[in-house]
Amino acid sequence: MSIKARERLLNVLIVIGVVVLLFVVGYPQYKESLPSKIKIGVDKSYGSLPFYVAKKDTLRRYFAIEKIEPELVEITGDPLQGIKDGLYDIVVVPWYSFLISPSYNGDTLKACGSIELKSGKVLDAIIIPEKSRIRRLKDIKGKRLGYLANDEYIVNLILTRLEEDEITDIERVPLQVEEITSAFVDEKVDALYLLDPYRGYMVYQNHKVLFQGLISYFVIPTMPYAAIVMRKSFLKDENRLAGIRIKNAVDATLSYMTKNPAIVKKVIIEINDWYDDGELSLNIRIPEYQRLSDINLKNIEIFQTELVRRGIGTCGIRPSEFLFDKTDFAR
Repeated sequence: MSIKARERLLNVLIVIGVVVLLFVVGYPQYKESLPSKIKIGVDKSYGSLPFYVAKKDTLRRYFAIEKIEPELVEITGDPLQGIKDGLYDIVVVPWYSFLISPSYNGDTLKACGSIELKSGKVLDAIIIPEKSRIRRLKDIKGKRLGYLANDEYIVNLILTRLEEDEITDIERVPLQVEEITSAFVDEKVDALYLLDPYRGYMVYQNHKVLFQGLISYFVIPTMPYAAIVMRKSFLKDENRLAGIRIKNAVDATLSYMTKNPAIVKKVIIEINDWYDDGELSLNIRIPEYQRLSDINLKNIEIFQTELVRRGIGTCGIRPSEFLFDKTDFAR
């Protein structure tokens, strides 16, 4: 090979090397500049509220800050099964379901946030019509009790205890959100078991509270209500950056909501298309939102133990194993 040929070859190799170097150095920066598209399962409950706040609130657009393009996907069935099937990348599921079934097909779900029903703030009640003849809790024996279909597990836990007090033969009537407000008018039920915000809305509509705080009284004082979960595999390979970004957005949103409860009420009323004259907000109570670092493992253990005592689930998994580790989100 001639000297000129060698020089040309060397020049070509240098150019290729420069291109490779630019790609190695520049591609990660280019990828960081692109938005992450994330599918988020949502409904009209308190569970989905962090995602709506992150998107809607004009002061703190955490999705925009974290370069997230959210696709809000309506939850039409079991959210736990939905995320296992890949319908969502992140969704809120009942801790009850999550404790029983956190794994699937060799993968597992992990929580990066939580919602807790504290003993000092009652968010659930049995509601009756203003002119109902029901006067005491015992009077719902043999009556039709309506509730949101997604809260059936809570109703089952409560009614099991009521049966011990001979309050039996209660007809269970699962309802959808859009059926709640007209359930008494349409004579579908004699009473409603509801959690906020629906409890607060029905009280605002001049219906009466028969008994409140059933979870604290008949289940456990403080109950882990819902977990914000992702698939562990989502934080691997090409989705890792998206997982880090959504976790950061969730953390920031939960912190913001904790410090600004008025925003929580405003957005929950908005997504349910309720009219608020100021009084509705006063009737609505909100749960405690917890970032990953704030999740109370002791209360999860107590709930897990209570379920096992009732013949549900197992204590084979430690509470900490249901959570992401901080290192999972290290860049």
